[in-house]
Amino acid sequence: MTEPTNPMPPDQAAAVPPPTAQPEDVTLTGTPKPTASVKRSSARLWAVGAITLAIALGIGGAVIASTSDEPKTAAATVASVSPSSVAPTTAAPTTAAPTTAVPTSAAPSPTKTTPPPKPKPPSYRTLSARQWKLIAKNPDAYLGRHYVVYGRVTQFDAATGTDTFRADVAHRRMPDEYDYETNTMLSGSESGLADLVEDDIFRANVSVLGSYSYDTQIGGETTVPLLLVDSIKVL
Repeated sequence: MTEPTNPMPPDQAAAVPPPTAQPEDVTLTGTPKPTASVKRSSARLWAVGAITLAIALGIGGAVIASTSDEPKTAAATVASVSPSSVAPTTAAPTTAAPTTAVPTSAAPSPTKTTPPPKPKPPSYRTLSARQWKLIAKNPDAYLGRHYVVYGRVTQFDAATGTDTFRADVAHRRMPDEYDYETNTMLSGSESGLADLVEDDIFRANVSVLGSYSYDTQIGGETTVPLLLVDSIKVL
């Protein structure tokens, strides 16, 4: 801080002559010239100010020096690491050849379709005399069933066609051709019936198709069993 200006001592005041109002003591601007005591006080103030400034600069320099030590140390540490001392890491080139996807040239194998199992051949039952009479009485009740029958061809001509014929049928082979009693209509494939003619005695594996009605030659109508011939053999 700047020391306050002390009042002038008495001896110094006695040594200074009182100011006289002479024209030369006044400047052109009208301001009085400074006396010798004023000059000494100003010099003292400048000295005190210079000392104070020097102290402040010294303290500030110490603070700056103390704060700048760490960056210098870090900079010195960074500078001490030589770029040539750290070997750059380089990735070694791979010698393996790049893998390329090979297009598959094999054609897709066709999907194997399993054929449906063949139907099991039906089992043809032999009949007793009573069983055959029950079928002849109500053929619709035995629809789709398989049996072995015997018979004699009574009509196989243009009126019946090439795939249908009329016969007298029994449950077994009879000793006499006139012992086959039941009037029956039988139908099958044309090729399977190609060698069959009127009056032939046959053995046939048949399936029951129900009942069948047709007009007689005398103008009436009759209903008989209708059998499907699966296979036939002339006896």
